[in-house]
Amino acid sequence: MLHADPAGELIQDLRRSFGGTFIVNSGFSAVTTRDEAVSVVNDDIADLIAVGRPAIANPDLVERWEQGADENEVDQATVYGGGEHGYTDYPVLRG
Repeated sequence: MLHADPAGELIQDLRRSFGGTFIVNSGFSAVTTRDEAVSVVNDDIADLIAVGRPAIANPDLVERWEQGADENEVDQATVYGGGEHGYTDYPVLRG
């Protein structure tokens, strides 16, 4: 659910009424950070958090977040470009 305040009364009332797995994100104008994702889940605001751009630029995002590793920056010039460039060619961590 996209909302400016996912911890607010309205959204949390909807969550309780829904009763299923509840997923939130930061919205389209803000990139969800690892710290924000951890906080949202740990503070029981939601069960999961959706991410877009970090997942596009980091095919190994879970591993990066687990290790506290730096993330690749999204190449905005290639987003919605119609081809694989910018979606399948970001580097992964090396062990």
